[in-house]
Amino acid sequence: MRIDNIRIYEGMFERAISFSPTANLIHSKNNSCGKTTLLRFILYGLGYQIPNTRKIKFGNCEVQMLVFCEGCGEVTLERNTPSILQLTKGDEKRTFVLPDQEDELHAILFGTDESDVLHNLLGSFYVDQEKGWTLLNRGVVIGSVRFSIEELVRGLSGIDCKSLVEQEKELTSQISKYKQMASVAAYREQLQKEKGSLLDDSYEESVDAEADILMLEQTRLKKELRRIDSTISDNKRVKRFISEMSLIVKAPNGQEFPVTEDNIVGLKDIIQLLIAKRKITGNKLHYINSKIESLNNERSKENVQFEFFKTVTPIEAFDKSISRMPLDAVAIQHNLERLTKQRKEIRDEISRSTNMNNTISKEISEAILNYATELNVGDRESMSPAYMYTSNLQVLSGAVLHKMVFAFRMAYIKAIENKLGIHLPIILDSPSGKEVDQKNITLMMNILKRDFSENQIIIASIYDYYFDEQNVIEIEDGLINSLRPFDELSSN
Repeated sequence: MRIDNIRIYEGMFERAISFSPTANLIHSKNNSCGKTTLLRFILYGLGYQIPNTRKIKFGNCEVQMLVFCEGCGEVTLERNTPSILQLTKGDEKRTFVLPDQEDELHAILFGTDESDVLHNLLGSFYVDQEKGWTLLNRGVVIGSVRFSIEELVRGLSGIDCKSLVEQEKELTSQISKYKQMASVAAYREQLQKEKGSLLDDSYEESVDAEADILMLEQTRLKKELRRIDSTISDNKRVKRFISEMSLIVKAPNGQEFPVTEDNIVGLKDIIQLLIAKRKITGNKLHYINSKIESLNNERSKENVQFEFFKTVTPIEAFDKSISRMPLDAVAIQHNLERLTKQRKEIRDEISRSTNMNNTISKEISEAILNYATELNVGDRESMSPAYMYTSNLQVLSGAVLHKMVFAFRMAYIKAIENKLGIHLPIILDSPSGKEVDQKNITLMMNILKRDFSENQIIIASIYDYYFDEQNVIEIEDGLINSLRPFDELSSN
């Protein structure tokens, strides 16, 4: 892939910049002139979720880029809003909603639909001035974009660990919650030791508790009244239904009697009993309603009287809330240990799947070793094949870390290119760190000139790097400083 040109619009102003297919230096004599902003505009134009710089909000700008991709040829990318990007190839146009369709877009641009590769491409070819020169194999690339060497290796090797990774994420989430619960349980025990017992409820809390009980009883009595009313109504309907049937009953002596509402034995007594029960239940409900009203009035009076004398601090209120939580510290710790053990087993399984026996791991490890040796920051004695997965960065600092990051990134690019058959652009923001002298910079640039001569290189810096064919993009008084033509403004 290569970036041929970019056009940036901000209101009435614009800036158009063309890039060389070889080496490009975005240069200014001073810092804070827009070099980093231009690099981020390139990434923004490629569809990445990029944070704003101090002076420019990307959402207020429009970006058009002409890009060449090995897989699909020359395409135009237009991003006029943060959420919409349009790709044009010849007469065909496609619109992508970002970030939801970011993978679909990048699959076209980079020629692969392997998500583990796509999610780690930016961390391979772009080195940010803020976090990039300390990012070795895991961490934040820029904004919310992250990099993981394990994911990249699995993606390039065709290893499917998605199910295991999802399980690991879920266990990590649960462990985090249990740790918070354990902290609360420990705090609760501390409160109990300090106070001698858990905190007592305040007068207001006691009133609330009593009101809750009364409300429950009120609800129960209302349901009971509805049930009694329904039963009475049903019995009356039955009584009326039977009487309307004009039935005749014959006595043992042969005498016949018509069935009426008045001579149905027992039904009238049952209805009277239900009516009596309804009166009793209604009286109870009236009493409960009176108690609730009395409590509400009492609470209102107390609130008025003590409105200006409240002394409960946020800490006291928090302590009271914590003291009422039914937390079992032993059970919490048991679950925490169980989940931690399960997560370790899952991680070990993922590690076994992403082991050193696959070809990609060996290829990346060997390239890292070769570049580290050339940069004088490592050799075969100090760097085992598993060093590419190291988490021990405390021994690296200053120029050593700077050069080691460069060695790792170049190794990633080589492995990706060999697997996908593409040439990634190499975008470096301020490669001359504070502790990196000219000698070390020369070593790094020699590697770029020798091993990445077919890659487009874009460097932002206040220094010069003296490539044979170097396109210098000078930024003097801000990135976007040309007045936009009137015909373009009117067409929009």
